[in-house]
Amino acid sequence: MAETVENAIDETRRILQDVAEPHRYTDDDLLAILNNGIYEFKRLRPDAWLGQLDTDLPQFTDDPADLATPLPFNAMFFAPLIYYMTGYAELSDDEYAVDGRAATLLRTFSNQLTGDSA
Repeated sequence: MAETVENAIDETRRILQDVAEPHRYTDDDLLAILNNGIYEFKRLRPDAWLGQLDTDLPQFTDDPADLATPLPFNAMFFAPLIYYMTGYAELSDDEYAVDGRAATLLRTFSNQLTGDSA
């Protein structure tokens, strides 16, 4: 089953413990992070985009059709993208402890895509 844009937002909110209204992170904020994460993913793993190398990457919005859109990559890359989204969202928090977790999540995103454990 393909993961959708809405699945990515929901999973990111779950990890951020941001499921109750009003949300700390707006849908627009999380969608912007998702869109940036897809670009970063393609930069780190162009081989995962074979057949789509010369095509423009989608830019998702909060339109219901966009939210229901399957993400344009193999589901095995869903977890690293969630780490990116969660880490990037936490960078906007002011707490020092969250900064450390954010850096760890962003490093995990990169390490899982590249296989680099350093």
